[in-house]
Amino acid sequence: MSNAELKNEIPSLVSRLIQLPSVNPPGYTINVASFIRDWLSERGFTSETKEYAKDKPNVIARVGRGRPVLILNGHMDVVPPGDESRWVYPPFSGKIVEGRVYGRGATDMKGGLAVIMMVFAELAPLIERQGSGTLIFSATADEETGGHPGVEALVREDALIGDAAVVAEPSGSSRYYIGEKGLCQVKIVTRGRPAHGSLPVLGENAIMKLTRAITRAEELINEFNKGIKLPSELVNAIRNSAEVYLEAARASGLNLTLSDFEGVVGTVSFNPGVIRGGSKINMVPDYAELELDMRIPPGVSPNQVINHLRSGLCGAADVEVLDTSEPNYTSPSDTIVRLIHEGIEKTLGSTPKPIIVTGATDGRYLRARGIPTVVYGPGELALAHAYNEYVTVDDLVKTHDVMLYTIKRFFGIPA
Repeated sequence: MSNAELKNEIPSLVSRLIQLPSVNPPGYTINVASFIRDWLSERGFTSETKEYAKDKPNVIARVGRGRPVLILNGHMDVVPPGDESRWVYPPFSGKIVEGRVYGRGATDMKGGLAVIMMVFAELAPLIERQGSGTLIFSATADEETGGHPGVEALVREDALIGDAAVVAEPSGSSRYYIGEKGLCQVKIVTRGRPAHGSLPVLGENAIMKLTRAITRAEELINEFNKGIKLPSELVNAIRNSAEVYLEAARASGLNLTLSDFEGVVGTVSFNPGVIRGGSKINMVPDYAELELDMRIPPGVSPNQVINHLRSGLCGAADVEVLDTSEPNYTSPSDTIVRLIHEGIEKTLGSTPKPIIVTGATDGRYLRARGIPTVVYGPGELALAHAYNEYVTVDDLVKTHDVMLYTIKRFFGIPA
């Protein structure tokens, strides 16, 4: 397919996908899944659905036979559009204007979904003829609220297993993600003794205890961070990540430094998110709690952080676990990572930048199963979940070309 044809067909496909709302919550993917199955069928491909939560089907198509097995993955759900009056074009219009496709999910990630649909359809005949491996396309549910009935369930049930994977989340055409920070969300709880507010000396104020516990918890995390030893093979990726975040911050008018972001990426972050306590202004509160969000860099386990907090807060507060996930990454020397890197260099003539992201993708479930995974797709991370979200036609075509090169080389097809 020529670049001129791509510049028409891929944006049109992105636009059509945007016009099928799949807002999460509730995250129903029936309309998008049906469209994708029909689109594949029209091109001669059979597909199956796997549903682990009502009205949230996942679509899987396979071509070829034997190993190696390469997975192409993208999620179908999108976040809510917010205040629709703040959009230049309606959020589900899929409007194509001056080289951009606008709409909720354009960047995160119906642009990436369209790219892997096109690449799958283009390469499937070659892979089937060559018979030197299996290519899997998967359009999955519920990533925006954890991916539990999506990639997590598919991997657990052995319905999505391979030797390598590319997740087409937005990275931008010259960058790719090799890893992501882990999650450590805890509740810090303090308890006191109630009394009348006019006689606080008779009580024990749980809110005051909590404020001291928060200060101490921050000191404990700062202390923990001083002892972190990051995997040496990630040093460049962490610096690249800091540069990307710094660029976005400066574009927003924030006066931050590279070391600020190197700290964010390479240490445990500390964000008190929700505080609750007390029942009435004239009562000494006997209960208070903080919901604390921390993101964990590769080389550290959430359990290490939790144990450090519990030890340091012992007697002053209780630490209850809300949610955790392990930080994860794929080695820069792994085949699929090297091929994406090479594809960016040779196809675009750009200097590729591997990075670590502070949030989470469905790639974590694949890596947890031992599947080397790289995240690469069209769009800029800063546009995800934003008003007037868009993806550029240029980025769609460039990531398509890199993906085509990578997959051909993975299967030994002349690029």
